[in-house]
Formats: sequence, C-alpha cells, structure tokens
Amino acid sequence: MPESQHIKRVKQLLKQGEGIRLEYKESYAKLPKSLFESICAMLNRDGGDILLGANNNGNITGVDETKLDTITTNLVNLSNNPEKLDPPFILFPQVYEIDNKTVVHIQIPCSSQLHKSANVVFDRSNDGDFKVNEPQQIAEIYNRKRTHYTEGIIYPEIQFSDFNPTLFPKLRNLIKSNEANHPWLALSDEQLLKKAGLWKRDFQTAKEGYTLAAILLLGTDEAIQQVLPHYKIDALVRIENTDRYDDRLYIQTNLIDAY
Repeated sequence: MPESQHIKRVKQLLKQGEGIRLEYKESYAKLPKSLFESICAMLNRDGGDILLGANNNGNITGVDETKLDTITTNLVNLSNNPEKLDPPFILFPQVYEIDNKTVVHIQIPCSSQLHKSANVVFDRSNDGDFKVNEPQQIAEIYNRKRTHYTEGIIYPEIQFSDFNPTLFPKLRNLIKSNEANHPWLALSDEQLLKKAGLWKRDFQTAKEGYTLAAILLLGTDEAIQQVLPHYKIDALVRIENTDRYDDRLYIQTNLIDAY
C-alpha cells in the first residue's frame, strides 16, 4: 500500500532536525512536562509541528499504543484548559504508524492572540522555548500579532486551481444581495480575490500569493485539509439542554458552504 501524503510529510519532518518551527519530544507513556510550553511558544511565534515519539535526533522512539488514547485525549482536553493554555486553543493530534512505531503529530498554527502556559508567556527561538518576563518583550509580541493575523498568512504554493469553482457564483450572489450594482461583480474571479485582499504581497519579505483566509473561504475540501489538517467547525445546538447541547455537527468544508 502506498504511503499517504501525511506519513511522507512526517518522515520529511523527522529528517529536518529541530528548529524554530519543529520540535521532537519523547512521549512513551504520558505527555511530556514541557509540551505546553512548546505549544504556547509556537502559537506566539510562527506556528510549527511537534512530533511525540521521537528523540532530539529525530529517531523514532514510539508511543505506547496502550496509552495512546489517554495521551491524545489528555492533549485535546488540556489544550482547552486555561491553566495549561490561556486563552485555550484546541489542538487535534494525528496518529501515524512509521517503522512499526506510533508517532503523534501536532500541527500548531501561528495564533492571532498572545498565549500563556501556567500564567507564563513563552516565545520560540531556534529550537528552544523561553520565558518572556519583561513587559517590553510581551508588548513586542502583541504588536507583532496586531499587524500579522493568522488569516492573512500568505501561502505562495496555493494555486487558483485549488479553489472550488462552484463557489464563485455563490460569492457573487452574496455580494449582489447586499448591493445589486456592486463594482466587484464586473471583475473576473481572480481579480475579485485580489480586490477582496485574499491575494497579498508582503513588501518586507517579497512573498506573494493567496492567503489562508482565501483557502478557508473558497478552497476545495482537499486543499483545505492539506493546508490545515486539524481544521473543523464544531457546531453545537443548545435549546433545551443548555448545560450541554441538544445536537452537534462537525463541519470540515469551506466557510461559504458551511454557512
């Protein structure tokens, strides 16, 4: 059976060595003590990947399969616990078997918010996490995020073919319902994306391309899962059972169809 793209990517990550966007952690029977420090640091910096079940050299040590459900459940629950991560940021670990050993892959985006772990701000540098104590340093993180939100991240490899062509008429109908003679209605689909700010050029880095917001709004399901494998909308209905919920629906498609 051919390898999935996800397993190929994890194998590539294991060859890269730890860095500002990549961390290996041994985690045979429980979550590492420093895990949420690294998660917090990556959320505050540029995002990244954490692989549980690998040592510092990228050699697979594996996760105990009998403890796997507990480890992944604890990870998801603790990522929603403000004592571990404040504000909470729910993570969705992926489990893979490589060379007959289990590896847990955690993808972490760059967050638009400043996060703390155990009431301490962490930032990422090279392959390490460090505490940020000085008010000036914390202010610098705030200022960086204020001008660079996750939704505006540029993905140069996203092509126009990665968008679902059936969504553009829906998008035009939404525009038309608000203003029948809106000037954007005369634009081509590609011009419309640029006019809406869904294609950007970063004048500091010279990077240009479609943004994360573009792929979430108009991307094919396949493209969205490639860019954000952890992405989903968790819709809860609370009418009678307000303490919990009456119904629940997971949505893993573009925001226009989800609406």
